[in-house]
Amino acid sequence: SPAAGADPCDILRRIVDAAPRSFAPLATGDYATLFESWRSSETLPGFDSCWVDDLSRAFWCLHRAPGVAEAGSVAATMADRLDACWPGAPTRQEVETGDAGFMRLLQDWYPAPERRIRLVHRRPRTGPGLSAVFVYFY
Repeated sequence: SPAAGADPCDILRRIVDAAPRSFAPLATGDYATLFESWRSSETLPGFDSCWVDDLSRAFWCLHRAPGVAEAGSVAATMADRLDACWPGAPTRQEVETGDAGFMRLLQDWYPAPERRIRLVHRRPRTGPGLSAVFVYFY
C-alpha cells in the first residue's frame, strides 16, 4: 500500500508505463491455475489481489464484494482516481448483459497511445448479491 502522502497516481502511472509487454517484473512465483495468472508484487488500494495474466500479459486486479453497494463504491473510487490521474483522457462506457443473471458495467480509459485501462463492475442484474470489481491494464 502507498506511503502516507504518496501521490495515488504514482503506482497507476508505473503500471501504465509498463504496459503492454513489461508486466513480467511485477509477477511473483505464486501462480493461480484458476486465473492462469501470476500474483503481482503490487496490489492497488481497494483491491484484494493483482495479477499478471499468463496468456494476454495484461495486469489486472480483483475486488470481491459481498454486495452491490460495496462493489459500486470500489468501482466509483477507482473511476475517480483514473479520471484524476489522466484528466481529459479519452474514455468509453458500455453495459454488457450476456452473462446469465449478471451485468457488467464497463469503463475504458486511453491514457496514452497503445495503452488502455478497463474498469469492470460485475453485479447481479436485479437485487442484492455477490459482486466484483476488476481493473485491467493493457
